[in-house]
Amino acid sequence: MDETLTDADIIDCGKLSTKQWPGSVTATSTTPEIISEAVRRLNEFYVAVTDDAKTRCIDGRYDPHVDEAHLGPQVPGGAPGAALAWRLGVDEGSIASATFLADAERMIDEFERHGFAPGGHRDTNNAGAPDKVGCGAIDGIDVIVGAMMAHLDDHKRIVSLILGDDFNNRVYREMLGGASLVNFESDRYFAGREKILDILEQRFPGSVATLEGDHAEALVVVNMVPQTTLASNRFAQTFNGVQAFGYDVWRSLEMAKSLLPRNDQERLRQNFVMARVMTTVATLMALTDGSQRLILRMPKQVAEAQPEPNSLQTEEGTVRL
Repeated sequence: MDETLTDADIIDCGKLSTKQWPGSVTATSTTPEIISEAVRRLNEFYVAVTDDAKTRCIDGRYDPHVDEAHLGPQVPGGAPGAALAWRLGVDEGSIASATFLADAERMIDEFERHGFAPGGHRDTNNAGAPDKVGCGAIDGIDVIVGAMMAHLDDHKRIVSLILGDDFNNRVYREMLGGASLVNFESDRYFAGREKILDILEQRFPGSVATLEGDHAEALVVVNMVPQTTLASNRFAQTFNGVQAFGYDVWRSLEMAKSLLPRNDQERLRQNFVMARVMTTVATLMALTDGSQRLILRMPKQVAEAQPEPNSLQTEEGTVRL
């Protein structure tokens, strides 16, 4: 197995929250022993992404048709899910005349223009439902912004933990201000959002998966190792149905550079990444009760070489004394 895929730092950040979040997905029925083993073995389930594989959602449920030797990265809501981050962080047009459906269609266009394979999913639980698609990041997107506001302390803590030194308090506050405006226009802005997967499917046949079964995610894994992603089916099969939410945050960074490539667009790149991480955390707040374990998967830190004892470092190399 490629060592660059499996040799990553796994950082256990504990439970998402000690408070009760509004979502129903819970990890309380999963034993601590299984969670600990899953965390310990997590690197075994990361594989290299395939460039032309469709973008996947963070959902950990079973996809009966996915080829786990041909996986795309995971981001909340697949391709349409990036639309809200673009609205909050980049688009300076008035929210009064905007709709999520139009924003999502434009984001699908951006995916296509820049060579990112768009994708999304439905589920079997909501088959035939007139106003739902079975993707929590889309079905619940109208309550996601409200969840962000209702649990601000948790939200800011987790966003800051994910972004580390790249967290900017000023940018965070600006994105919150934009989220407040969207929340005020929520009913109108998000109306008809369920149609976006029909549009995606018509434009890119085979891009929309149908996931099976119920949620059983016990982990939230934020993956920062570029060009790698979680083999979700194999993970759940190994741990007797226990699932993991997987967010490949490296893809959000990659998208920001591709969609906003100019040197003078650094502020907009920061805004987009901040908004994408903020909406991801808010999505988890709307979907879960906060009991999942938060894991950061980061590139392996290589210790700096230390001078040998009784030696001196010079431009020519090490000189023994």
